[in-house]
Amino acid sequence: MAYKWLGMRVLDSEEVDILYQQGKLVGCYKLFPDGTEAQIDGITLQEIADHYNNGGEFGEEIPTVELILPDGKKIEAPEVIDISAIDSFDELEYSLWDTIEEYLAMFGIRTYDDTPDLATVKAVQNSILQVLKDSGVRFITV
Repeated sequence: MAYKWLGMRVLDSEEVDILYQQGKLVGCYKLFPDGTEAQIDGITLQEIADHYNNGGEFGEEIPTVELILPDGKKIEAPEVIDISAIDSFDELEYSLWDTIEEYLAMFGIRTYDDTPDLATVKAVQNSILQVLKDSGVRFITV
């Protein structure tokens, strides 16, 4: 499972064991394969094992900040986002290309093949990232 919300740091099993032994697992979260989560109030070693065996993970919230997009819409983002952990934008690029083609069609413009124009996709992605940066989102790579 790859828990997607960047406001949650997924804990590996060793970290879970250490936090459990220290009595600090309370306040962390059980992460479920369907993308949902539940805060831990108390848990046994057997419940931890069962959760892992059912495809779950554990996580802890990371510090976030509230930011405002140019149109005034509020967003919540991690204080710092390490984008080096993101393998690729490939799937998003194909989705984005579909959206770009819909925009083109709205203007009566059509493409001659379904191969994404990656230069256009990259330009749109860069614009989206720039809007987020202008709003105060801090992207880093390590």
